[in-house]
Amino acid sequence: MSHIKKKYLLSMVLVYCMTFTGINAQINQGQLHSMIIKDETLIAPGIGASSTVIDMSEQEVLLIKGNPFEKTQQVQHDLFKDVLKIQSEITVPFHYLYTYRNPLTIIGLYTGRVSFIIIWGSYGVLIDGVRLSKGIMAIVFNYGNEGMKVLKDADGSIYMYPSKGIAFIDEKSDDTVDGVIIFKGSSNQ
Repeated sequence: MSHIKKKYLLSMVLVYCMTFTGINAQINQGQLHSMIIKDETLIAPGIGASSTVIDMSEQEVLLIKGNPFEKTQQVQHDLFKDVLKIQSEITVPFHYLYTYRNPLTIIGLYTGRVSFIIIWGSYGVLIDGVRLSKGIMAIVFNYGNEGMKVLKDADGSIYMYPSKGIAFIDEKSDDTVDGVIIFKGSSNQ
């Protein structure tokens, strides 16, 4: 077999194998945090959204986002149990909330650090490249069913991926993303 044929065959085998192994760009944690802070539309499960990162200090939030439109009084609550009234193996405690407009964002702070971020509306794009405006089914297609919990009631549904640190709110169960919750995933705790 000629030298050129061997190179061609080897390159074809490599291309064939790459499709099964996948090539993913590796972004270190510092770069990802910087990307989220600079791009208000970027959403990274378990890490951050709306220019805010999980575990960011209250002072950093105020420096980046400015003073909130509203700040609640200090309380001791859990997001899922006390606010959303759903049973979850994940606890997301908070002492107070900051509310920002455009987009409507709620940031939960616990001991002076961000414990969760809620973005209302279908504004934004997941770090995987899926736009929230594409709907719940596009997100489920991207993330799959493994580890997903669907919580339904008369008012709507919440599609939660506890290990990833993200949940999607569909208020009317009409395949529309009405909100996104970012929290520290169970695999990150």
